[in-house]
Amino acid sequence: MICTAAKVVPSVVKECVAAGVKGLIIISAGFKEMGEAGEKLEKEILSYTRGTSIRIIGPNCLGVMSPVSGVNATFGKGMALLGKVAFISQSGALCTAILDWSITEQIGFSAFVSIGSMVDVNWGDLIDYFGNDPRTDAIVIYMESVGDARAFLSAAREVAMTKPIIVIKAGRTAAAAKAAASHTGALYRLG
Repeated sequence: MICTAAKVVPSVVKECVAAGVKGLIIISAGFKEMGEAGEKLEKEILSYTRGTSIRIIGPNCLGVMSPVSGVNATFGKGMALLGKVAFISQSGALCTAILDWSITEQIGFSAFVSIGSMVDVNWGDLIDYFGNDPRTDAIVIYMESVGDARAFLSAAREVAMTKPIIVIKAGRTAAAAKAAASHTGALYRLG
């Protein structure tokens, strides 16, 4: 897990590559959602991981929680109850709200993943992963931006044949789209 100022993250990633780390969760914000300078930082991060097998969740995310294994790699309080639904969200704030609600209502999850800006791991990757996870019976997604639409649709078509996938898409009105895009960095890319 990387939780430091955005400008320091690329050097930490470079150190992780040298150390043989297999996966990274970048909690830090300040990347493409902040504009051109942040987008350059993301490109620098990817330049260090190119040609390696390292996968990255984030940046600008809450992290990953696995009630099955007892791992809470987030900055959220508490652990989700064990259940059979994987919850994936671009919004860390929504993850914490759902987590608080689920504990009160005694609803469990197989995993909680805050995907953030999707510099590497995307919807398709996680749908494929949870589609093959025997401890997950359904996938719930809170989506602000699609990202790699081809990967998302390909994975969703295949997995939906055996497991339900529920997608809650934010940004359907002009105001909501602007708010969601500014959070995920899509606003900068739109111009």
